[in-house]
Amino acid sequence: MTEPASPAAIERFTFDRLLTTLLFLAIAVAACLMPAQNDTWWQLRAGRDMWRAHDVLLRDTFSHTAYGAFWPNHEWLSQTIFYAVFAVGGLPLLTLSAAAAVVGAWAIVWRETPASTRTRFLLMAAVIVAACGTWSPRPQVLSLLLTMTTIALLRARRYVWLPLVFLVWANLHGAVAMGIWLLAAAVPAALVEDPRSARRLLIAAALSVAATFLTPLGSRFWIDIVQSLGRIRLLGIDEWAPPRLSDPVLIPFWLMLLALAGLLLVRGRSVWRDPIARQHGHLTLCACALALIPLALTAVRNVPPFLMLAVPAVAALLPPRDVARRSPAPRPRLNLALTACASVAAVTTLFVAYAGGASHLAWTPLPPASLAALDACPGNLYNRYDEGGYLIWFARGRKVFLDGRQDPYSPALIAEQVRVESTGDFAATFRRYDIRCAYTPAASLVTAKLVQAGWKPLYRDARWAVLTGRGLE
Repeated sequence: MTEPASPAAIERFTFDRLLTTLLFLAIAVAACLMPAQNDTWWQLRAGRDMWRAHDVLLRDTFSHTAYGAFWPNHEWLSQTIFYAVFAVGGLPLLTLSAAAAVVGAWAIVWRETPASTRTRFLLMAAVIVAACGTWSPRPQVLSLLLTMTTIALLRARRYVWLPLVFLVWANLHGAVAMGIWLLAAAVPAALVEDPRSARRLLIAAALSVAATFLTPLGSRFWIDIVQSLGRIRLLGIDEWAPPRLSDPVLIPFWLMLLALAGLLLVRGRSVWRDPIARQHGHLTLCACALALIPLALTAVRNVPPFLMLAVPAVAALLPPRDVARRSPAPRPRLNLALTACASVAAVTTLFVAYAGGASHLAWTPLPPASLAALDACPGNLYNRYDEGGYLIWFARGRKVFLDGRQDPYSPALIAEQVRVESTGDFAATFRRYDIRCAYTPAASLVTAKLVQAGWKPLYRDARWAVLTGRGLE
């Protein structure tokens, strides 16, 4: 015979626990509704092909413009893991797994924030909208988790685990470069906080850098990272653009940046001299958050990791509060009831979204009829960078013109694709690559120019067009 819930257990369900639960339910729901992105699909295709070949893909096999070219695949381990998850449970399980990484990262933020429950709640709730803009099922979410894992290890001075973290990270995602940058920022902070442990950190940091060379790319790893960043700048990708002051979603980022800078000016010296702050790694938090400011100011995709570090750094800089706080009247049964209602609402929302394939999730980004038309379209294909990843997965029998990997492609080809899209002048490029088929946005300039030139639409709706140039030779 089961015993009823203990009244003492119910009494422990305080208002602070209600706040914590509601915050993480909101984070979990937002993470579980992250949309699949262009990169998600070519990552899955790469994982699928590697599982079948039992080898790491380091040559392009997806395009006709760079077929056979060297591809510095920094994310091979993520791709194999993602496809294995997808093979077991499809996009729902893949999305839930990516969401688990995001929630885990923010759980570490919560744990590493040196403040009361309500202060932590306010700081995290203030930035979460700005932090979730780039979430999607792709290796980047793993880097969020590993970023906060690195910070937790640095603060706890458990340096022995860092080389293992960086070995895994280097095979999962190129953002391991950000992790190395954080280690560089943590070393001077450790020299101030605990000079005796700084030597251990230096050794661990050196081993962590060495671990990044233990990938299929070997000694080329860092050369390829630098070259990849250079190619990305050519494309003008939105998430690599600097954050705009006019973007309302990023207002919390700018406010947190100002708060961090202001508190450093006002409270920085006090924290520097405080032995308790040093003992708890507050200087490390501040140094690492400062190190991410230039990265966040140059690319929107670096805003989320900055905010994850800024929350505990700002909390560490806040002045101590000695004044007793008046707590709300304890209503544990009400708190428990509200939590139950919120949990049911969250689960229902996810069930409806997943069962109905909500358009926001982008699980079917290309209409099946357009893909059928593409099958009937002979010749080499032209497509934009933006749709290449979709086509690699959904039109597996076709080689793409360009896609989101960018690394196998020459800068000249990338620049040429940008020129074609901006001017509509396709003729020279199409002759050079013998292009007879195009999958393009219906409203694009290129689509209009192709129709004017006599290309025949095999499919067209409000969003997409499939056109053939057969018979125009």
